[in-house]
Amino acid sequence: MPQRSFSQPWPSITIIALISLMMSCNVSPVGMLAPKDSSAWSQCGAATKVKVKAPQSTVTVTYTEPTTGTDGKPLTNLARTTIYVDAGTGPMIGKVVPATKPTGGGKLSEQITLTVKDAEKEVALCVTATDTDDREGPASP
Repeated sequence: MPQRSFSQPWPSITIIALISLMMSCNVSPVGMLAPKDSSAWSQCGAATKVKVKAPQSTVTVTYTEPTTGTDGKPLTNLARTTIYVDAGTGPMIGKVVPATKPTGGGKLSEQITLTVKDAEKEVALCVTATDTDDREGPASP
């Protein structure tokens, strides 16, 4: 399950401002490469891979929001979860989903439509959770 982390801040205030602005306008940064310090780089696709077919495939990602942080304490400020998709060039943001409540625990089923050029392509999926201080937790396969 994705959990918050306190290890590193986001790499750039510009990126934070852009993502915050896009989210406040109800637009997600879908298609953007994951931030350089995101755990999606090292953990995405460790276990969850799916095959998609050209020209488009719809993938349903089902998961439960975390209820505790990496410190073991109950969450009180979950802001969102992010679904990452990696087709071999690095994790890309597939969808940003607002938290169901600050304490997490929501059971979610989200659809992502992927456009692929190859006849068939294996892609990795993972989900992270981010708190209201923009601290993203470890990726969960």
